[in-house]
Amino acid sequence: MTSFARRFLLCAIGYVLVGMSLGIFMGATEDFVLAPVHAHMNLIGWATMGLFAYYYNAVPEAGETALAQVHFWVAQVGLVMIIPGLALMLTGNTGAAPVLIIGEMLTVLSMLIFGFTVYRNKAT
Repeated sequence: MTSFARRFLLCAIGYVLVGMSLGIFMGATEDFVLAPVHAHMNLIGWATMGLFAYYYNAVPEAGETALAQVHFWVAQVGLVMIIPGLALMLTGNTGAAPVLIIGEMLTVLSMLIFGFTVYRNKAT
């Protein structure tokens, strides 16, 4: 595995461990108010970051660009903003809306960067 792909995969593993732990906590306490946070951690954090890792490993030249570095950081910052922003919103702190919105926009930007990267680096 390329070192760049490995960065995405290690982050994915970290996110899924936190997401799974939150799921276990919610089940144990029977309080599911943070279920959307759990879902975002597992879907964006585990599945999406894992797919990014898979792609960058399969097409290593795509991970050797400056745009790939930008993609990595935009993806990480976006999710790290979504998680607390969403948790705070779900627990009644509407003042966290800007954090959540910025995180969401960064996450969409991350996917646009990824889409452009895939388009530009046609696998052979």
